[in-house]
Amino acid sequence: MKKMLASMVAGVLLCTGVASTVHAGAYNLYSSYFAWDNNFNNSNIAWSPSSGQYPQWTASFNFSSYSLYGYPASIRGWHYGWNPTGDTLFPKQLSTVSTIPAAFSYASGGSNMAGDFAYDMFLRNDNQKSTPQLEVMIWAGNNSYPIGSPIATGVITENGVTYDLWYGDNSAAGYYVYTFLPQRSSVPASLPTSGSANIDIMHFFNKLVGRASFSKSMYLDVVEAGCEITRGNGWVSTTWFQVNAQ
Repeated sequence: MKKMLASMVAGVLLCTGVASTVHAGAYNLYSSYFAWDNNFNNSNIAWSPSSGQYPQWTASFNFSSYSLYGYPASIRGWHYGWNPTGDTLFPKQLSTVSTIPAAFSYASGGSNMAGDFAYDMFLRNDNQKSTPQLEVMIWAGNNSYPIGSPIATGVITENGVTYDLWYGDNSAAGYYVYTFLPQRSSVPASLPTSGSANIDIMHFFNKLVGRASFSKSMYLDVVEAGCEITRGNGWVSTTWFQVNAQ
């Protein structure tokens, strides 16, 4: 993720411009996947990747004030044209895809924790594996709000979770972003200590047909699963990530 996030976290509005290099931070390879310490502006995030065969990692930090410090993630595909694995699943033109099954589980611990666990996808109008032209996020456990504003409620229910749809201009990055946000009656006090989001991402793309900036003729470059870190003294972890497209 290389972006500007405008989010309301526990009542505090964040507007953070991020202009880090495409892959500034440690990363680790896991066959067709890689895990990456995507920290912004050299934020002090201690990152430890798994030594096993799966793209798992833990990020530790101590940030007392609100900001967007990073999005450490497990990744399959091309992030801004960068993919150190040699995997060729992506880019995929959405008009040729019927299903994108994805499994993501996560955990956290600590105090004063804020942010969001989320899938992050970048799309382009061609297959050039370059700067994104649209971003789509699907949030899981969180205690924050996305960039933009809500444009539809209850647009999809997937695996027992109902989502609202947000849309906004990520002007610093140069593209718009759609975010599917789980419905809730109030903002949680902290990040969940564990959770999962096992979904078919194609179901969410289907709900964007006919909306601005999106078309199924676009190419999906990447699927990432991680945590946007905005505050706290503790740690977050991706404990499982798997995605395919066919």
